[in-house]
Amino acid sequence: MKEIIRINGRPVEEGTPLRSLIYGEGLFETFRCKSKLPSYYERHIDRMREGARILGIPFPKDEEIKDGLHKALSDASISDAYVKIGLLSKGSPVFHKEPSGSSLLVVVRKYQPQKQSINVKVSSYRRNSNSPILRIKSLNYLENILAKREALSSGHDEAIFLNERNELAEGTVTNIFFIKGKVVCTPSLECGLLSGIIRGAIFQIVNEFGFELREGRYSLEALKRSDGVFLTNSVIGAVAVSSIDGIQLPCDCEVFYKVEERLRGKLGWE
Repeated sequence: MKEIIRINGRPVEEGTPLRSLIYGEGLFETFRCKSKLPSYYERHIDRMREGARILGIPFPKDEEIKDGLHKALSDASISDAYVKIGLLSKGSPVFHKEPSGSSLLVVVRKYQPQKQSINVKVSSYRRNSNSPILRIKSLNYLENILAKREALSSGHDEAIFLNERNELAEGTVTNIFFIKGKVVCTPSLECGLLSGIIRGAIFQIVNEFGFELREGRYSLEALKRSDGVFLTNSVIGAVAVSSIDGIQLPCDCEVFYKVEERLRGKLGWE
């Protein structure tokens, strides 16, 4: 049966990543490049590779990804860059069909300095802890977009999700940590969150300092009663949370400062 596919009245060009366009089938990674590829670059690629395996998207050679990144960075002539790489899915527009190919997307722009501390809103949306999408960094990001816009429109910098059991999950683009004494706590993966690259780095740093790390199921009240809250990702590193829904939180936490300083050193952001 003949199939017609047009965008704005024009036939779709051969090789267009239709499956990403129609269904959000695809993956991405975001990080900061300061004069060179980030310290945890290989972890980003490994996570994308695993996501591609799960979705059945053909994965490009490592050299192809690096070449694409280096060319984009060179063309941009930016020494401190925000970088996003995407693996776009090509193939049949029939939703259940397997992808037949992939395209590599690279976005580069100047890195913008981050705030020293941020104000956070609890999203009105809830994470479904059983969703398979949460285990991969997919292009299906509408829930995150809606929550982020909701936070920004009310004067906040970031939103955090609770799951269907009102347990802490994650931010729209961040993982959540909080501190009690010398103990660093974070929601477990079973709460419905992506295992962030910097989340893993924090685990290592906490161990290096001899602090205790606890993964578990935590309530919003645990954050509000803590000695400090911080969020992490590969663009901001680690940033302190100064308030949640207008409730002020302590920001002068020695454990956070030690962890954040060590993380910046590992990332080469000194």
